[in-house]
Amino acid sequence: MKVTIARTAGIAAAVTGMGLLAAPTAYAAPEDLAVDIAVEGNAVVMDVEYAVPGAVVCVLNILTEGETTPTVFVGPTTVMGGGDGELRATVDPGTYTVQWSCSSIPSFEQWGTAPPLTNGTEDPVEVTVTDTSGPGGGGSSGSPFGS
Repeated sequence: MKVTIARTAGIAAAVTGMGLLAAPTAYAAPEDLAVDIAVEGNAVVMDVEYAVPGAVVCVLNILTEGETTPTVFVGPTTVMGGGDGELRATVDPGTYTVQWSCSSIPSFEQWGTAPPLTNGTEDPVEVTVTDTSGPGGGGSSGSPFGS
């Protein structure tokens, strides 16, 4: 499942005795943040691409079907603007709910599911893992700066 999300910044305006001051509106293209959730062998993988200056910090929660607390938590992983990153977790065969979030730095815009966000921009994703071995991994790349 691939999710592409646009980010926007609001308009701030203030009236002073000398006139109207307004900050410019920044509009980003829809492909600024792309998140792809997939199953590879016995791993649940979240690919993240961030196409604008700055960075995003992302986390991945994987819940066993019917559970309310994560079975696996991966991250945080930092993805620099213009780059991509991956969060990966090896799991046993079964059906899982995938929750995720990414927050931009320094503007602190947020994208993802609720939970972990209070107000999600996307719905959680259901995945089924059938393989018992494959190109899994032990979580994220291990680097606090992404892959």
